[in-house]
Amino acid sequence: MPVVLAIVDPETRLAYWVQVTHAAVRYTKRAWSIDILEANVLDARSQENLRGIAFAVTPANADPVDEALPLLPPSAVEMLSALRQRDRDGALRLAKFLSEGREQPRQTVETLLDASRVWTHATALRLATLGAFANEHGHQDLAMTAFALAADRDPSNRARLSAIAGLMAMAAGDRVRAAALLRPAREHAGTNVLADVAVCVFDADETGRDDALETMLRGVPDDELAAERTCLLFLAERAVRCGDLEGALTLYERACGRHPRIVGGRLGKARVLIERIVCGRSALPARDQQEAVELATSVRDDMRRWAGPSENAHRLVVHERMLVGAFNEVIALATPTQFGGRANDREATDPTVAVLGAQACVALGDRTRAGRFGDAVRGTPAEALIRALAADPGQPEAITVGMWRIAFDKVDNPVAARICLHQLALRGALDPADLVRGGALANLDDHDRSLFTARNAAAIGDLEVATELLRLQRSPAAGEMLIEVLRQAGRHDEALAICDETWETYGALKALQDKINILGFLGDHDAAEACAAELLASGELPTEQRSQLHRRLVGLRMVQGDWAGAEARCRAALKDQPGDPNHAWGLITAQLNQNRSDAAWASYRQLAPEVHVPDIVPAWIDLHVRYGVTQETRATAAVLLDRFGDDPHIRAHIARLNDLL
Repeated sequence: MPVVLAIVDPETRLAYWVQVTHAAVRYTKRAWSIDILEANVLDARSQENLRGIAFAVTPANADPVDEALPLLPPSAVEMLSALRQRDRDGALRLAKFLSEGREQPRQTVETLLDASRVWTHATALRLATLGAFANEHGHQDLAMTAFALAADRDPSNRARLSAIAGLMAMAAGDRVRAAALLRPAREHAGTNVLADVAVCVFDADETGRDDALETMLRGVPDDELAAERTCLLFLAERAVRCGDLEGALTLYERACGRHPRIVGGRLGKARVLIERIVCGRSALPARDQQEAVELATSVRDDMRRWAGPSENAHRLVVHERMLVGAFNEVIALATPTQFGGRANDREATDPTVAVLGAQACVALGDRTRAGRFGDAVRGTPAEALIRALAADPGQPEAITVGMWRIAFDKVDNPVAARICLHQLALRGALDPADLVRGGALANLDDHDRSLFTARNAAAIGDLEVATELLRLQRSPAAGEMLIEVLRQAGRHDEALAICDETWETYGALKALQDKINILGFLGDHDAAEACAAELLASGELPTEQRSQLHRRLVGLRMVQGDWAGAEARCRAALKDQPGDPNHAWGLITAQLNQNRSDAAWASYRQLAPEVHVPDIVPAWIDLHVRYGVTQETRATAAVLLDRFGDDPHIRAHIARLNDLL
């Protein structure tokens, strides 16, 4: 129901009124206020205004908590909902401040923590809500402070709340603070599973005995552990650091099963699925890739809604797309929306996203565009790396190595460190000290070190050492690198055998793609086409890769002069990807080369493909010269002249068409 406040001036005997709405109320640390206009005199003249308020369709004062929930992270939503049951005024204040301050989460939480000294009702739950909000926004230090303060305000729940803060301190590497925060948990051992796990983990790290933790966890009922999301996520992250991917995946899945909207669980599961693929431990890589992208995308979209740190999830999406070779998609994902891309401002300036965008540009041969990604992260360590990526490949090798040395000296994240090590190894410039220095930052294990060492050995011409090292490693990455080394050495039969082994053992699609390239180089077009058909039939290639593979199959037929075969391949490609202009123009070109102009014109009329590259302008001109030129054709020709007019041959073709008008 609408609420109207009326006040009376006893001296003038006039009454004034105002409608009380959430938007009209201003909150301070101690109270709230609302302005009443002098013009709002409560008399006969106010009747119509009051009638309008009384019979308005929308409620005069929507619940501010309900309005705020869609704008807040999931864990904060749950705690705010619980707070509303016990402390409606506290929930209202937090709903207002957190939703309105979500664009400046750190400043908002710091202000509220400072104000918490005057809170008198349900203080612990309010502070815990602040902790959840800060944690989801990536400010773990503030979250730790909030939960520690909450523990001091709630003696009955002190062990659990201080244990949450203690786990955060351990995750941040602050063992001194963690030890202090875990004292209440030690004093109340056996009263809360999260507190007991936190103490056990701390002691296990001190003594190096994980068996005590395993023993303790075996005695904890599944439902009791599953209810503690913080505990599950901490244990999962610990398992990842220990290399136990399956154990981590199980814990993340339990967290997601019990708490479907949990951000850390969904994002952690996506990371583990991708890591499992890279390590060659995935039985169904394509399915894991699809699930990882879906999880990361859902988290990113949720975070965008409540202004959270979506760059973490977006980075994972970009990384996965890079792994499968979807380079155009990577560029779009790394490009800001104001320039036609799909990244918001924070995502576009994330160093790893920018580096991956530049890498994709280099893979497509566009070093100029790669350099633009360096502009987006100017002044950061990533800039030097991107400049090295975009450098002129024709410059002296010593200068290129020097650029990579500078980039390596500045790296500050695992992806960047691995890229620098890889680039140095490609040039035979990797020193053993580099692996020691970059080992911790890049999270290198023995397998990684062997791969980098093998790459470096191949670059300096020591092929036997390189192949021996790679044959000893069992992973898709080792197989793909061995294929490349053998191919560069001209040992094609061995490379083909490794292609088959890597595909059959790990389901690595790149091994089949490498096999097609080798067969095409050797001139065995029939075998290459059969291999490509197998790859397409897998249904696992991203759209971009499918389009490229179709074009390669068509190209093989065209090189052989088999225009009927090329036409058949184009029809198959169009069936798979109906809107691709490359396939449409391939079909038209194949028909023209069979002297079937009427069929080519019919295909053009039916498919209406865009003239998107200069190579197909002559065919477009020939068709219109033969079958009719209209004013619309002339307008299109003017556009083509503007786009491709630097080429004198294109200008000459368009002049033929204009002469007919």
